[in-house]
Amino acid sequence: MDFLTDMPAFFLCAVSAGILALCVFILFLISHNEKKHAQQYWNRISGFMELSEHNISYPLNCDEILIGRHASADIRLPDLSVSRYHAIMTVADGVWTITDIGSKSGIFVNGALIKQRILHENDVIGLGSRKLIFRRRRNEDVY
Repeated sequence: MDFLTDMPAFFLCAVSAGILALCVFILFLISHNEKKHAQQYWNRISGFMELSEHNISYPLNCDEILIGRHASADIRLPDLSVSRYHAIMTVADGVWTITDIGSKSGIFVNGALIKQRILHENDVIGLGSRKLIFRRRRNEDVY
């Protein structure tokens, strides 16, 4: 008889667990959709750009990128010709700008020494002995 008296409580627990599982599933779908839309929005802002040298690509995945030799740099170039904190790249409305932040060897864009410059696709950026190409990402599906 105890089983029959506990049946409504068991049924209520099972229904509650089912509703909870459904809510978790719905939240998962909503967060996945939000992440997808946020990534598409960021891609529009960033212009799908990256820095590359040889076979290495550095994604530009935030609105402010610190470039330098120091371990805390977003793009770390372990080369003594590159200053610890060499340059900063920023983006606004799809337009990327590079700024020298007190480096010893300066920044060259397409061979010209600059303090600050708006970047265009295929610009060659010289930081110390390193040459980076500012280009559109090869695979736009990569986050």
